[in-house]
Amino acid sequence: MRIAKLVGIVLGAIVAVFVIALLAVRLLVDPNDYKERIVRAVRESTGRDLALPGTIKLSVFPSIALDLGPASLGNLPGFGDEPFASVQHAALQVRVLPLLHKRLEVGHVAVDGLDLRLQKNAAGQGNWEQPKSGNPTPESSPGTSGTPGTLPDVAGIEVSNSRISYQDMVLDHVSLNVGRLANAAQVPVKVNFDLSTGPGGRTIVVAGQFALTLDTLAKRYQLAAMTLQGTISSGQGAAPVSWKLAASKLDVDLGAQTLGVQNLAAQFGAAKLTMDLTGSKVIDAPSISGSFRLDPVSPRELMSQLAITPPVTRDPKVLAKLAASGGFNYGSNQLALSKLDAQLDDSHLSGSAGITDLTAKAIGFDLTLDQIDVDRYRSPASTKPQPAPAPTAAQNKSSGDVLKSLQMDGTFTVGLASVAGLHVSDVQLALKAKDGVTNLAPVTAKLYGGQYAGSITLDDRGPVLASKLEQTLTAVDVAQLLKDFAKSQRLAGKGTITTSLTARGSGGDEVLKSLNGHVALNLDNGAVEGMDLWYEINRAMALVQKQAAPAGASSGRTSFDSFKASADIVNGVATTKDLLIASQNLKITGQGSTNLVTEAINYDVKASVLQGAPGATKAGAASLADIPLAVGGTMSSPAVRVDLQALLKSQLQQQLNQHKDQIKQQLQNKLQDLLK
Repeated sequence: MRIAKLVGIVLGAIVAVFVIALLAVRLLVDPNDYKERIVRAVRESTGRDLALPGTIKLSVFPSIALDLGPASLGNLPGFGDEPFASVQHAALQVRVLPLLHKRLEVGHVAVDGLDLRLQKNAAGQGNWEQPKSGNPTPESSPGTSGTPGTLPDVAGIEVSNSRISYQDMVLDHVSLNVGRLANAAQVPVKVNFDLSTGPGGRTIVVAGQFALTLDTLAKRYQLAAMTLQGTISSGQGAAPVSWKLAASKLDVDLGAQTLGVQNLAAQFGAAKLTMDLTGSKVIDAPSISGSFRLDPVSPRELMSQLAITPPVTRDPKVLAKLAASGGFNYGSNQLALSKLDAQLDDSHLSGSAGITDLTAKAIGFDLTLDQIDVDRYRSPASTKPQPAPAPTAAQNKSSGDVLKSLQMDGTFTVGLASVAGLHVSDVQLALKAKDGVTNLAPVTAKLYGGQYAGSITLDDRGPVLASKLEQTLTAVDVAQLLKDFAKSQRLAGKGTITTSLTARGSGGDEVLKSLNGHVALNLDNGAVEGMDLWYEINRAMALVQKQAAPAGASSGRTSFDSFKASADIVNGVATTKDLLIASQNLKITGQGSTNLVTEAINYDVKASVLQGAPGATKAGAASLADIPLAVGGTMSSPAVRVDLQALLKSQLQQQLNQHKDQIKQQLQNKLQDLLK
């Protein structure tokens, strides 16, 4: 008992001495007397000027509390005259009794009116970086700040009325409230600030709260019940757009190298995206996978909220609905989307896509689109046709750069599609692009009662883009094809068209002038619209026979049983030598050329009236009449005329041949009479 009483007396004496010592410090020591020494020490250690114009207050029990008024810390040389940091008021408490056990427990920390100015100079040096010094940083004494690797125990942190700037970006009206901070303890956090991205930029208002757990010893970190929300303003008179970011839990375990995010939801205006994700080997070889969902949103409404003028489309009802869902995976230098299900208005896209090599930016995909009418999204047709502007050198260079670096390998399937008036179905294509060469092959589709098969190659390895087109259209209704695609009704029939073409350039006349290759056409049971060859033949026959012109008007079309022709194209000029249009009573042959740039046509045609034609007799030659015709004008407006000079020459030659035959027959008859 005596020993215990003695120990108690000793401890009481020690505490009494300690309390007396603290009171003596409080009564005898004025921290303001040490301002110059503090300023000098800061300048020697940091190279910055410290200004302490306010009064420093010190209390020692039950906590050592330091309270100071206005203070500022100067900038490094070369960063201007404004201070690096300034504060209107700051207070710090350190609990006394834990110090007796060699534990540092910080009480409440309060900062009001902080103004922190972060800058970088032209050399990339930040004004927050300490100048290099030859003196090593002294190490903390063991045991003075808790267990190594753990957080110091802080009762709470409060920052109010503060501002932080970095170059043109400014965090203003900053307030931060942090609860008791301790290792592995859940810490409530509230934060508010306004972020300005610079002159003419956006202003983002942020208000949030979450529970933060920092277990630095186990290297585990967690955010729980996180909610961040606010508005974004463009500063251009548009109404602010609300946004929100929330998650039920975010876990990071650096020891196990794992990551987990549950119920992450991001909302921006009318758009809302939710996702879950998990990660492994987040330090050594990050692998992250998860799922996402974009709730249905109107792109038009979203653009209006963002002060973006929605495009004027031919169908004002489009861009009314956008939604998407799927899975994603990142790792091994790849980023992939799987089980993709996206919807734009009435079109649904499904499949998979991704970047198969992030370093090389190589893209792979296997996608299926059920239907799309591209024309609904195009700008309204102008009442006054405008010629398409020729691509500029910058545009050519830009498109060329894209093709030179493009790396892509994938397949694409479309159920139904309408593009530029052209209707196709069951489209399938494979696309491969690498080292400046892009191949679309094979490409197949159904269109206008027939089949399409072809391939397209774009070679951008040289100074000028080179292209090659191989295609075959089989059993296609040409009349409907030309009507929808080319807005032309010059030719009707059903049959086969084959093309093998090459060109150089990026578009417009540049391509047409360099076009080379071969085209072949074989049609049945159709008509050439815009010219009535029977009408022209009857006019020519009446003229030769000096009869009245036939009554009635031209029908404007020439029907045929078969239409065959091929053309060799050299530098944009198509030359035909085997034109053959045949029907029961008429055979048309000819040759000529078409300038694809100017659309000028020039053909010499011979129309032969066959036996069985109206007015023909069974006697005589197989061809009752050969009428030479000249076809000129343009592809859109052809003109047909009878070649009178050639017709008269032909008639004279026929008459001469008839006289020769008559004289020859008379001579033969007389010779036979003499021989009798």
